[in-house]
Amino acid sequence: MRPHPLSSPLHKGRGAEGGVGSINNAIEKIAELARASGCDAYDIIAHESNSESVEVFEQKVSNSEIQNSVALGIRVFKNRRPGIAFTERLTADALAQCLADALAHTALTDPVPFTVAENLPATTENFDRHAPDYDGVDFSQLTRYALEVEAAARGLDKRVENVPYTGAARSSARRYFLNSNGVRYEHITQDFSAYSAAVSALGEQKKMGFYANSRQNFAELKALPIAERAVARSVEQLGAKPVASGTYRILFSNRISGQILALYASPFFAEQAIKGQSRLKGKLGETIAAPVLTLHSVAHDRVLPGSRARDAEGFPTRDVTVVERGHFTNFLYNLEAAAHDQIESTGNAVRSIGSKAGTSFKNMVVVRGQSTPQELLAADKILVIDKLEGAAGCSAVSGEMSIGAQGFLYENGQLMQPVDRITLSTNFFELIKNIEAFSTEYNDQLSSVRVPDMLVASVAVAG
Repeated sequence: MRPHPLSSPLHKGRGAEGGVGSINNAIEKIAELARASGCDAYDIIAHESNSESVEVFEQKVSNSEIQNSVALGIRVFKNRRPGIAFTERLTADALAQCLADALAHTALTDPVPFTVAENLPATTENFDRHAPDYDGVDFSQLTRYALEVEAAARGLDKRVENVPYTGAARSSARRYFLNSNGVRYEHITQDFSAYSAAVSALGEQKKMGFYANSRQNFAELKALPIAERAVARSVEQLGAKPVASGTYRILFSNRISGQILALYASPFFAEQAIKGQSRLKGKLGETIAAPVLTLHSVAHDRVLPGSRARDAEGFPTRDVTVVERGHFTNFLYNLEAAAHDQIESTGNAVRSIGSKAGTSFKNMVVVRGQSTPQELLAADKILVIDKLEGAAGCSAVSGEMSIGAQGFLYENGQLMQPVDRITLSTNFFELIKNIEAFSTEYNDQLSSVRVPDMLVASVAVAG
């Protein structure tokens, strides 16, 4: 089999001369051209987005950006061979060239055992995420808010010597899908976001703390403790030093527990198992983790931002239990992997404008435990990890994990010292077997990854 070339975009550019009007008109135009081309099937994805952001420093605007983008991608099948191309120019000529590039691409690819999604029933639940006050918040309000956050951060603690960057933004995006079987949908997201970084000093030691968050309502965003969290994360690390090397019970805070599971999500994707790049291949039904771990791909929770009625290939989504009480129950599938294994897709396809489809959790959710974080800290010596530093030593294929970290050492519930300059060494597939408990608390981020604080029995630490 020849190497699959679909990861490389074939056509791109910008401009509006000779435009066909709205992005909906462009979608209809390229669909009409595809039908006339004689291809077997096609699906079209498109998006339009805009954002406004401002960054401030020392009570002055240091940077501002207004970004607008529009793009359309088409995947065609001819003689069961797929071809992909995309364009950022919505002109009649650009759309025709985009389709021609996709059709030419089919001459370079091998036949595949799947085609576009059938028009199967999907939930009628609407997962659009509208910000009710989006149009009422202008650039000047974002600027005033950013200046307020910076001023608050500078005045919260005398040990704060600098607030290097603080910003606020609003963003809006609309995504479109249409295929030759009549599957069609749109999805809208709007939100406001803000961030701040604070640098505190104690003698020669300097520590930077950072906090960012987003909300659909600007008033809710303004109520978040952006400055307070950034400063707290800075000053609480003053005096940090490494702990002695050894094996520790680790409490991964809910700030970073989701990062760990997301970093090692791909072994749960069927396409990776098919490629021989998942250590979970052949382990369906087996115990792969501690019984406290139940892991879901949640598709229909309106609170969570990853929820959709259909995936990026137009297939209906559903909630999928991936791990239940430690037992591996399901891989996640897109259309190609499902055709390979001769089962139905789970509706977990993802796809960018110019690439072939991949796989992802819709929302990655771990079921909460019975104990508060404070209760999990109450006994013995526990190393709390609340910041990871890089992931160059991590491999989702092998499961190896070697990563720098910061945190705090506790004994019998009492804080002993802040900790930095340590390296955690373990294997993800051993780590999930050694999970002792999850807390009752998720973090406060508006995120599609929801993992509580995670207590692990033993992890090697190099100080």
